[in-house]
Amino acid sequence: MHLSALPPLRVLVAGAIFCAIATSIVAAQESESTQQIRIQRVVDAISARLGIAEPVRVSIVPSNRLLMSVEPAEHFFELKVEEGFADRLGNAELTAAVAHELGHVWIFTHHPFLQTEQLANEIAMRLVERDVLAQLYDKVWKQVGFKGDLDRFLGPLPVRGLASPEPPPAEDAPAATAPEN
Repeated sequence: MHLSALPPLRVLVAGAIFCAIATSIVAAQESESTQQIRIQRVVDAISARLGIAEPVRVSIVPSNRLLMSVEPAEHFFELKVEEGFADRLGNAELTAAVAHELGHVWIFTHHPFLQTEQLANEIAMRLVERDVLAQLYDKVWKQVGFKGDLDRFLGPLPVRGLASPEPPPAEDAPAATAPEN
């Protein structure tokens, strides 16, 4: 091989590496954008259901020790989500996570001195089932290497015993009738 062929080869290799890096950056930005749009749609829907008038903007951040958290900013709230976290959640889990964080926003805008995780979960459970929040906590605790007490975060499980009243019948269920003798 003649030595004069090496400089163009170097340029070709450098160009290929540059293209590969640029392509991966664009793909990562598209993934982040898709993730952000998915979360923002959930935020907007839950904000409307909870009657939260203040804007809540989603930001994808490289690292968040809580994986997802909300904080007040000037004239809006910012929901910071660790990059890739929402991709590991199903729709119900994402809705539960956002409902919990927007529970904090609701509390902040109504009773700013009462911030607790359990109260944020009470607000979230207006929209999502306790079981979905429990599933979400399990997934988060596994990822961060921590195991908490679900009763402390979600409140104790409702217990139905023999003396518990029967739940009211569904409106479209036929009424029970006494047997004829």
